[in-house]
Amino acid sequence: MLALSALLMLLALAALALAMDRHAVYLPPAWAGHRLRRWPQVLGATGLLASLVCILTVMDSGLAWITWLGLLAPVTLCVAVGMTWAGRGGKVRSR
Repeated sequence: MLALSALLMLLALAALALAMDRHAVYLPPAWAGHRLRRWPQVLGATGLLASLVCILTVMDSGLAWITWLGLLAPVTLCVAVGMTWAGRGGKVRSR
């Protein structure tokens, strides 16, 4: 359940990142309107809530919150690195 929660959190944070103006260029052109860009925000918030519910079902309330907040940092780092890598066209520089 912890892995499912981390996966849901990863997808939710990626959706929230794509809802930002800076990363919206990676969305299809049909999503350029502000009405359609609302969906990644809704999906992101729902995914974060689902991630929390996954952890709450298997752990005690206090431990679940600590675990969820502890997962937030590494998953956010993974999304940030992924967005940075995607911003360079997926190319890795070699020296």
